[in-house]
Amino acid sequence: MQSFSETSNVQRSEVRNGAGEVVACAIFNPTNSLNWSLTTTGSYATTAGAVLATVANASSASGKIIVDSVTTNKAADGFVTVDITATRYPNMS
Repeated sequence: MQSFSETSNVQRSEVRNGAGEVVACAIFNPTNSLNWSLTTTGSYATTAGAVLATVANASSASGKIIVDSVTTNKAADGFVTVDITATRYPNMS
């Protein structure tokens, strides 16, 4: 694996008073954006299952992980770079 990043996200709903000040806030729908890149030579797999096998670097693999995109770049020197983006929904099973 060449690189890995994880970003935690939530949606937020604010309640404001008559003066426009935030007086309450609800946080819901947590997700994690997972992005990783790997470089290999020879044979490689781009199936969702093979891609998710590398998710061990995430802070947690619980919930449902959905692969958003897999980008494959082939170079003349024989190296193949695969970039994967996925979203983890911790409250889904």
